[in-house]
Amino acid sequence: MKSDKNKSDKSNGSAAKSRSAEPMHDPRLRAARKRLAESKDQDDAIEGVREIVANFLGSEEMGLFRIDRRTATFRVFWSFGIDLMEYDLLRALGDAGLQRVMRGECHVEFGTRESSGATSKTQAFVPISVSDQTVAILAILRLLPQKSAFDRADMELFKLLSDEAARPLFGPTGHAKSGNEGSGISA
Repeated sequence: MKSDKNKSDKSNGSAAKSRSAEPMHDPRLRAARKRLAESKDQDDAIEGVREIVANFLGSEEMGLFRIDRRTATFRVFWSFGIDLMEYDLLRALGDAGLQRVMRGECHVEFGTRESSGATSKTQAFVPISVSDQTVAILAILRLLPQKSAFDRADMELFKLLSDEAARPLFGPTGHAKSGNEGSGISA
């Protein structure tokens, strides 16, 4: 009998461990979701995205590009840690990557470790979507030296940002509020 109880205790312990590894129980996801939901205005939402990317994903070079489907252009909406006015999003993504992101999929490219400790060319492009339509692209351009790669939990954060960042950033319809936008970048 005692051995059966020990087996039961062990299986309950492993079930608790597996539950905590599930995305819904990840404290980073809960904190990120709460931060986005509590955004007071567009500027606060932008700061929330910056905090999530910096603190949970390990990057301080990022930017947000708005998509204008009427003119087939991307516009730098906001950037942090890097000047994106001359950044060629289309070249960075390539045609296949752009198609994936426009379909609502994340596009991640892993780089190599430089002698300085920084990871070069590690990039993630996260679609920001409203009603399954990509309205913006969050570009995460370089990882901090202490982070070597994106992991499964990071992919869950990408999904959360993709699904939930548009409302606090652009309102329920995904249309930009007043103009923080920079110059256009042709698609």
